[in-house]
Amino acid sequence: MQSTGNKEQKKPAPPPKRSRLLITAVIALITAGASAWMMLRSAAIQCNSLAPLTVLATLAAFLISICLRQMGRYPDRRSRLFLLGCLLIAAATLFADFRFVRRYRDFCDSLQQEMRQSALTR
Repeated sequence: MQSTGNKEQKKPAPPPKRSRLLITAVIALITAGASAWMMLRSAAIQCNSLAPLTVLATLAAFLISICLRQMGRYPDRRSRLFLLGCLLIAAATLFADFRFVRRYRDFCDSLQQEMRQSALTR
């Protein structure tokens, strides 16, 4: 015999908060802006900005994973398109940071090695 009083009725899950989408977009825009600022702030190569750009690239990769995870939680088309925009911003940031660091890493490493050698010969 089954008692009907013990059965719990499952309530539908409440829809996720829209503020999470806005927070994701703000973080993606701040990351892209900081990355662009670090790459474009001067005409000279800034070897000391390679490490922060690597951190920003890692943050962009993390944002990509957040966007993909949130796409499963937001089934409506409008939210998914919004998340796709955030994902594209994060992907462009990751790609640009990687290219910048990859391009100038060898130059900065050789410059740093020359500076060490000249300091040792003095």
